[in-house]
Amino acid sequence: MLCRRICILLPGFIAILLLALRPVLAQEAVDADREYVLETNILGYWGVGGDIDGVRNPVLRAEKGETVRIVIVNIEPLVHDLALETLLIKTKEILDIGERTDLTFIAVEDDIYYCTIPGHRAAGMEGRFKIIREAGVAAGPAPEANGDDRNTTRVPSLSELPPPEDIPLPALELPLHADLQTTDSLTNTELTGFLDHRNEHIRARAVQLLAEDGNAPEHVLNAFVRIAREDTSALVRMYLAETLRRVAPERRWDVLEGLHSHAEDAAALAILIWHATEAAVPVDMDRALVLALVSEWPNVLSFTVERIAAEGSQEALRVLSGHLPEANAEARKTILYGINRIVKPD
Repeated sequence: MLCRRICILLPGFIAILLLALRPVLAQEAVDADREYVLETNILGYWGVGGDIDGVRNPVLRAEKGETVRIVIVNIEPLVHDLALETLLIKTKEILDIGERTDLTFIAVEDDIYYCTIPGHRAAGMEGRFKIIREAGVAAGPAPEANGDDRNTTRVPSLSELPPPEDIPLPALELPLHADLQTTDSLTNTELTGFLDHRNEHIRARAVQLLAEDGNAPEHVLNAFVRIAREDTSALVRMYLAETLRRVAPERRWDVLEGLHSHAEDAAALAILIWHATEAAVPVDMDRALVLALVSEWPNVLSFTVERIAAEGSQEALRVLSGHLPEANAEARKTILYGINRIVKPD
């Protein structure tokens, strides 16, 4: 009788025991000898914490045989992932700001980590994973004997940047009552009123519709300038950067200056804002270079200088040379590179 009762109760006890042990078993399953956290944006992977904090595309290191986990956290509303070129493994794709995912593997050999989304690797989302071969070498982007690994990816040239159509905008979630599907039933004045709506998706849709045909009236552009400077939503500024490409280049400047003033957008919106900026550069090269010198996001000076140098004219040479005195040492190198491109073309 006792044996029978034990046989009846045993499965239940086992189930309860497994349930209680689940957190422990899960912890053991995901334990790693080294863990790296990287924030993702289209210009690269940015290290979080420790020696890699704030480093773009840091070299990730581990000893052979160690278990390594790489965690990626999205900081922009664009799709990203992380893959290892040699191991042929990848994370799931993440889209939302703050969304995270990871992959865990055994360190066997040197490898390359990169984003598989078309155009993102060329834009700068690529770094190295290296096996530690010397005793005492710590993980992280320590300088090597022949140089510094703090930035493992060069600034991409303009021809390597992903085109705007390869940078999908996040879908807008409009309330059912919002009559913003087309401009047919709304005047420009009515649409402009939606720019102050509390719902950021409605504001973004209004921005999109107000310049849908590129013929934005002056009062609409003035409203765009205000939004570029003051709107707190990165989603709205993202749609504004995309919409601005349909406006005549010579009419974009005031809006562009507002968009470039947001340091918080340096990661999330840089490529979209550049696509809106590029066509305006040859229209007023002097104003473009002034903007690039004060812009809050990386690589815009390199892109602007390259675009000016592509003009190959005496005016382009005058503009670049004229701003050398006010530039800092690093900016001077970039401008001198552009001057050399004009004086000594390939």
